[in-house]
Amino acid sequence: LIKISVLLPVRNGWPYVRECVESILAQTYPHFELVVLDNQSTDETVAWLKARNDPRIRIETSAAPLSIVESWARIRNAAKQEFMTAIGHDDTFDPDFLETIVRLIQRHPESALYQTGARLINSDGMTIRSCKAVPEVETAAQYLTARFTFRRDTFGTGFVMRSADYDRVGGIPGFEKLFFADDALWLSLIGASTKASDPGEHFSVRVHPKSESASLPPVWSSILAGLGQFSEFLGVFVQSNADARAVCLDLCPDFMLTYHRNALIFALIEASQSGRRIDGATVARIEASLAKTAPSRAGSLLRSPKVMAVAALNASQLRSTVPLLWSLYSRLKTRS
Repeated sequence: LIKISVLLPVRNGWPYVRECVESILAQTYPHFELVVLDNQSTDETVAWLKARNDPRIRIETSAAPLSIVESWARIRNAAKQEFMTAIGHDDTFDPDFLETIVRLIQRHPESALYQTGARLINSDGMTIRSCKAVPEVETAAQYLTARFTFRRDTFGTGFVMRSADYDRVGGIPGFEKLFFADDALWLSLIGASTKASDPGEHFSVRVHPKSESASLPPVWSSILAGLGQFSEFLGVFVQSNADARAVCLDLCPDFMLTYHRNALIFALIEASQSGRRIDGATVARIEASLAKTAPSRAGSLLRSPKVMAVAALNASQLRSTVPLLWSLYSRLKTRS
């Protein structure tokens, strides 16, 4: 009998957390528990959960407010069943998610990580798009190839693993604001084994302005920190995986370059929001990070039409249009 713990870290998740919890409790597979790791919520979250009076729910409240990194770190020390999965408080499972995962585990008992297909939804729960297709079985090197070539959506929801494996690898790494921590965790869990996937869409990941996964301009500094931590992780990981090492040598430099260009665009937007030109020290900081994580791409930061266009607007009297264009882009990106 396969028993599963669903871990839900949350802080002030109302109203999305209600839909999230109801989707978990509506699972057709009965052998699960919901462990809510509350992070000093001050909204309706805890009161509503307690009012449910559902024996499948266990609530653990932190003694003090925690950062997102500290909040998700509690998963490792929580008591768990043989298998476990984590979910963002604004995401939802389809009723057959756990049932589908159990069948997947039974088909691929040798795999170390399991997932299903998914969809992105907006604030109103309307589908934005289906997530990119994932093969039924893949190695760490194959996962990296898809990730580095931007043929993979990545998030913390929808992945199931053995709890002992999660604890053994140390849980989700404490990267800055958890940027790229999911990638590192999945690679650590797959190791020399494989990840098995069901192609059907069985859960939803919500993208909205207040979501942790939303890419907002002020996070550019955290993106840099996360890239540096992910780069250091990869340097250690590939030492014991020759196939992954070959993928990193071939594809990682352009992956790093793309994300550093994104960080620069966010920094340009942030400067424009303040009505000023970006300062040279910020550009130099991003350049230095790129040179460290992808030495072969050093000096290529500004060689992009998109970056050059935003930089030109920021340097002109039209810099006030940059935040407006960003706002329009964000609305279009999350429109169903």
